[in-house]
Amino acid sequence: MWIFDFDSCRVVWANPPALQVWSAETVEELRARDLKTDMSPAVARRLRQYRTDFVERDVVFTEMWTLYPKGVPRPMHVRFRRVTLGDGRIGMLCEGNEETARQPEAVRSADALLHTQLMISLHASNGQTLYSNPAARTAFETNHRNLRARFVDADDFNRLVAAVERDGETSLITEVHTTRGIRWHELTARSCHDPASGLPSLLVSETDVSGLKEAEALARMRADHDSLTLLPNRMALPGRFERLVRKARRLGARIGVLFIDLDQFKEVNDTLGHEQGDAILTEVARRLSSLCDPDDCAFRLGGDEFLVIALAKDDEPDRIARLADDILRQLSVPAHLERRRLTVTPSIGIAYFPEHGQDAQTLMQRADLAMYAAKAAGRNQYCLFDESIQTTRDEELNLLGDIRGGLERDEFEAFFQPRVCAQSHKIVCVEALARWRHPERGLLMPAQFIPLAETAGLIGALGLSILKQSLSCQRAWAKAGLPINVSVNVSLRQLGEAEFGTILAQLVEDYGCSQGQLELEITETLLLEHNPQVAANLAIARSLGVRIAIDDFGTGYSNLARLAEIRVDCIKIDRSLISGLPKNEPLVKMVIAMCRLMQVTIVAEGLETEEAADWASRNGCHELQGYLFGKPMPTDQIEAALRAVTDARPVLSLRA
Repeated sequence: MWIFDFDSCRVVWANPPALQVWSAETVEELRARDLKTDMSPAVARRLRQYRTDFVERDVVFTEMWTLYPKGVPRPMHVRFRRVTLGDGRIGMLCEGNEETARQPEAVRSADALLHTQLMISLHASNGQTLYSNPAARTAFETNHRNLRARFVDADDFNRLVAAVERDGETSLITEVHTTRGIRWHELTARSCHDPASGLPSLLVSETDVSGLKEAEALARMRADHDSLTLLPNRMALPGRFERLVRKARRLGARIGVLFIDLDQFKEVNDTLGHEQGDAILTEVARRLSSLCDPDDCAFRLGGDEFLVIALAKDDEPDRIARLADDILRQLSVPAHLERRRLTVTPSIGIAYFPEHGQDAQTLMQRADLAMYAAKAAGRNQYCLFDESIQTTRDEELNLLGDIRGGLERDEFEAFFQPRVCAQSHKIVCVEALARWRHPERGLLMPAQFIPLAETAGLIGALGLSILKQSLSCQRAWAKAGLPINVSVNVSLRQLGEAEFGTILAQLVEDYGCSQGQLELEITETLLLEHNPQVAANLAIARSLGVRIAIDDFGTGYSNLARLAEIRVDCIKIDRSLISGLPKNEPLVKMVIAMCRLMQVTIVAEGLETEEAADWASRNGCHELQGYLFGKPMPTDQIEAALRAVTDARPVLSLRA
């Protein structure tokens, strides 16, 4: 027998057998030992629990303990009870019997039960706690007396008890009240009997899995949320959409699916940098979220594409249209970012549940089609999906499948449009333009297949085909005594290919193209940024004597320094500027003056009237092009025009 002082963590009295167990000669020697110095946290917690129980009620504990006097293990069966010390404080009277006959496994299991972090407790059938190991006592200090009190959701307790009664054991993960607040625990419960009373009881073991649940929640958040804007992403769409569908069906309401794409965001992103682009996307996300009602949800699908799903009840039939108008207005408001004032406009496509589809994927695809229709109609507007949009898209997809075969069967053909001298009206150059003689659809214009060829990654092959045809025709005309310069459009994708310069050099050699007779037309958007590969290919072209022309000049983001760097030979003023004459005369004169400073050939495009042609001639344009002097025509017709007369005006009969 010995007495333990909780406050000093020392044995303050012991009878002779206890001194022998503790390997001490005298009580004074034993009292001098500070047991706290090598006490494990689990033992310290258990002793604090004993003290708490002694204060609250008169209780006796009997447990297996292993003492370690001078490092030697002494397994003991110990009974603990409260005792009052001489100064009135609470101590603990310990009565021990050595367990020398017990198997090592039994001793180790009792010690493991004391030290383990696994929370183990035994409960009567009504939930009353019969036993808690130290870990369970620590976790449930304030509500350890009844299992039911631990559960945040009482239904979880009822399910656990019912499952044990039915199957004998069960497991579940649930929220429980602990000394650390509400935590997630994984519980395993099985039916058994109380070894003291023999009555049916419930043995519960618990593990704190809050860290795992938090990691799962973070992983889910990262998986279904966009890291930049923190909006839900496309992975979150099906679940959010299904919840909204259930509510819509209850209310007899519709759901509007709004597909939003930011107009010309790539140009802004490339011009101002990705950091500014990210700031714009974040601002767009904030504004979209501010427009959403509690039932609505905004998503970022990727890049500059966003989606909003919104509920429209019967008493607000125009709610989606109003929301679209609000988005157009809010997203068109300039965003002030680090002293810059940027405006990015949205194009929006709308599809409705249930009219246009029953699932999120179908509705998103149809809203996407409507969004492209909004872009085609001029951007910064919304368009509602209808079946004609789907029909057009289906036709485009069919054409997309035909392009590769069309290239293999040489169905793409170079047509030529004359460019004439502004003073003499003689044809000085012809521009090659692609046409597609489709076996079923007839002659197709570039707008019907060029975007599809770019989508299919075949624009390079198409451009090469037209270039070869143009050089072949030029050589044939030269042999026939009709030497003429040829201008051919080249895409950014072609110029960005490493082998383009080598291919061009080979073609110039193969077709015997003389210096200055071939001109490559590039778009103004190529001037936006410096692309080393494009610059290298343009340098090769110039070294071969190939002229460089800028097409559709005056409407984009021209960089004059890049113009000087590329050393262009010709600038073609965009038809939209020419068609605006005489209303925008000062603007066109300014563009012409700028071209003069660069000492390039100036071509006026899109001429359809004598008045516009005369104005262009009087104001410094060197060459003229447009339907007034001839539409794009096949090889035989342009050859006839070249043979007919040197004055291009009689070619007017060819405009049909």
